[in-house]
Amino acid sequence: MPKVLSYTPAWLTRPSAGHSPFASAKKPTPLATEDGDKAPTNGEYQGPQRTIACRNTEVFVVVDNQIRWSDLSMLKYDWESSQGAKNGQDREDRGAGQVYKTLEVPTSETIRQLSVSPNGQFLAIATSHTIQVAILPSSSKFDESAGTSIKVKTHTLGPTAHVLNRSPIASLLWHPCGVQGSCLVTVTTEAVVRLWELNRLNRWSFDAPTIAIDLRKLGSAISQEDDVTPRTLSQNRGFSADMIDLELASACFGGTGDPDEFPWSAMTLWIVTTEGDVYALCPLLPSKWQPTVTQIHSLTVIAGVKREFPLSDPPHESERQIQDEQWNWLSEVDAQVPFRAAAEDDITAPSSIYNRPDHPGPIPRLQGPFEMLAEPSDEYLEVTDIRVIAPRLDNEDLMHGEEDESDHSLIDDTGGLSLAMVCLLTTDGKVHVYLDLGGVEGQWLPAKAPKIEPPKPEALQLLPTEVLETLDPQNQAEDEWPIFSHDPFSRYAFFITHSRGVFYFSFDPWINRLEDELQSATTHGAQKRLSTIRASATTLRERILRFNQDSPSPSANACLAIYDSDLGYFLLTSTDDNTHPHAACLDIPRSAHLSHEPLSSFDPDFDDDDGYNGPFTQLVTRPTYEPSPVFYQPSSLPSIADTIPPHRRRILKEEIRFSNATLDLVLHAGRLVGGETHLIQSAVADLINRCYYMMQEMAEQLKQVRLAAARAESLRNSGGREEHEDDGDGEEDPNSRLERRMERAKQRDGSLKERMTRLKRKVTRLEERPLNDKERDLERELEALERATEPQADVEHADPGSDEDDRQADGEGDTWWHRYDLVKHLSEELVEAAAQAGRAGDGKKQEEGDEDGYSVPSGIRRRKVEHVMGLLERQSALVEAVTARLERLGVGVSI
Repeated sequence: MPKVLSYTPAWLTRPSAGHSPFASAKKPTPLATEDGDKAPTNGEYQGPQRTIACRNTEVFVVVDNQIRWSDLSMLKYDWESSQGAKNGQDREDRGAGQVYKTLEVPTSETIRQLSVSPNGQFLAIATSHTIQVAILPSSSKFDESAGTSIKVKTHTLGPTAHVLNRSPIASLLWHPCGVQGSCLVTVTTEAVVRLWELNRLNRWSFDAPTIAIDLRKLGSAISQEDDVTPRTLSQNRGFSADMIDLELASACFGGTGDPDEFPWSAMTLWIVTTEGDVYALCPLLPSKWQPTVTQIHSLTVIAGVKREFPLSDPPHESERQIQDEQWNWLSEVDAQVPFRAAAEDDITAPSSIYNRPDHPGPIPRLQGPFEMLAEPSDEYLEVTDIRVIAPRLDNEDLMHGEEDESDHSLIDDTGGLSLAMVCLLTTDGKVHVYLDLGGVEGQWLPAKAPKIEPPKPEALQLLPTEVLETLDPQNQAEDEWPIFSHDPFSRYAFFITHSRGVFYFSFDPWINRLEDELQSATTHGAQKRLSTIRASATTLRERILRFNQDSPSPSANACLAIYDSDLGYFLLTSTDDNTHPHAACLDIPRSAHLSHEPLSSFDPDFDDDDGYNGPFTQLVTRPTYEPSPVFYQPSSLPSIADTIPPHRRRILKEEIRFSNATLDLVLHAGRLVGGETHLIQSAVADLINRCYYMMQEMAEQLKQVRLAAARAESLRNSGGREEHEDDGDGEEDPNSRLERRMERAKQRDGSLKERMTRLKRKVTRLEERPLNDKERDLERELEALERATEPQADVEHADPGSDEDDRQADGEGDTWWHRYDLVKHLSEELVEAAAQAGRAGDGKKQEEGDEDGYSVPSGIRRRKVEHVMGLLERQSALVEAVTARLERLGVGVSI
């Protein structure tokens, strides 16, 4: 979780020059009273407010319906230089005109959105209905230009498409696969998507879009022969049953074009309606597109695997058709020879540019609406914005066997989720988080209308994960329109801006645990574990900025999160009152995955500068005090003469007479003065209260400092003991006592580490982790080997009354143990028979020699004995070999 180091820095606050780019240049209006006129509001506009854009450290901000340019790093540098100068009064200060430049843009409507192209060449300027694209010069030309304004070349985007009598603008998006970031996608609230391929050398590229799709027509189309283009100005608007259901709220791309994300994500346009229905268009590509280094290879591998191993066997007709269309589309891409575009600088590598395949077609199928796998609820969603987090690319499998290892270094292996996350933001400040279970891939309409209606593809599903709250219903404004903003460090973190402040959210604490569970091979108990992870999801939430709640309906611009070596981790936004900017300097996280600090509960109105938890607790920061605008607004009393009719103005120059006209003038002046003094009194009271709270806080901090100093003194005097104990050596050197204390601390730390190691080992032994399939197969194999090598098993199951011959007859003599006993028994019988035969032969020889005088020759008797001894040695060698093998197997044998 990022820690707020400081709030709005001094170089952006009044009276520094860095405050002037965000302050109104018009003459301040007189103080408003109860009977006076109020400043004009935003009217009936309901939509996003993105009037701050950036190009590196350069910011473009809309003030007084004018676009101002300034460089934050230069503002900070000038302020630090002025503070570090020894003779500040003699230093020539830069005027407000030199601090910022005003872009001369021909627009009369109120500017609602600003968006800078990824290459920094274009600035899209959108009002509620119209769009203009300005060609931006380099930052050096902004600095070198003389005067307070600079004229830029501007083109009207779609002179006949985006006009006042057409639908309002919902989203301005730069395509991630556009050639050098020059492809703009516009989405209107009447479900019309237009794709523009801008070329600064071709003015006609700003007049007509490359692709124009009416989603209402596309949703009911059955083939590519159907007309899905939006209606022209000459065509009357017809009635459609989808008029309300397809009232779009916002749109976004599913990826940013990074090499470590799912290859279809950067081509997918996600769309959400005001009622919460989610749709997707994939692939939506310009005629010339620029893929990442791994995108085409990943698409080919995924399509080939799905073609060889379909999800269902045999595959459904719709599934087979989608696989064939993807394979044909990728085959045409692989057959191209890409054009190598030169890089803009010497650091960036040349990019490969491909042509969009002609088949199956340029217009994809409208996928959706997605089915929400949640229990029926009566809650009505009013969605304002959508954010989609691309799934992580499994590069270990996709890039296996590649000879070029350079692509591996471009892929982030820090972890992530293999499923896409869809976040919907509603008007009540709630974030509904869903998981895309099936994934969105390229789909197209058939080339011709089929004679038989084909089966519809399976419905895409979104699994609800959690609902995050940011607004208290009591503090919710009527015209609330929260907006998402990205985080430069982690794709699983984002900011939310609404009328009450800026909030930070991060899914990093539980993303890796969920991914480990999804990739686990063990399916037993998976549903319970997933439910536990969902129930214990500890999303990091913190309020970064708090806006003034005195305004009845403040409108905040979408915040910008900038990371620069000069500015650090910087957050910037402003409100529609144009009084001052709101900023925060955040602590740079050590890695893209921030610290996993669980947050059990969250209070939308929680203020973390309440309480103090000890003498060594780090002091929390608080927002800097900004003077009330009342102090800078002139009084309306001098202009009271303009409100008097001309025929009565003579009473201002004449002597005071007691008349009705004089009385009305005095009463009117009294009301003005009374209203102004009331506003000034409220602002002064707030300032006095802040000073009182600051004195209390200072006293508390001084108290904590005294406690810390007393504790440090006691530790130094007592030899490192926190309690005052006399060890009998009062004359010992303080350094020796500190060294002894340090040695005891090291010993205690070592004992704690050893104890922790023992506890970890014990927990590891006690933990019952479920076995996977390979471990279960190994267990069964070892059990079978144990049964085969255990002689006691045969002895226990054998009948005591049966002999060896009976067991062999029953088939129990086939084991190696029975064969070993049989060989041993036969060898003993053979030895005993040979001995008996030798004794019988000697006796018979003596008898026959005495009677007949006949004797066996010694050579024959010697050969017979040698033959018998050879048989005995052979049997002994066999017995020894079997015994040695049993010993190697770990079976003890007694002979």
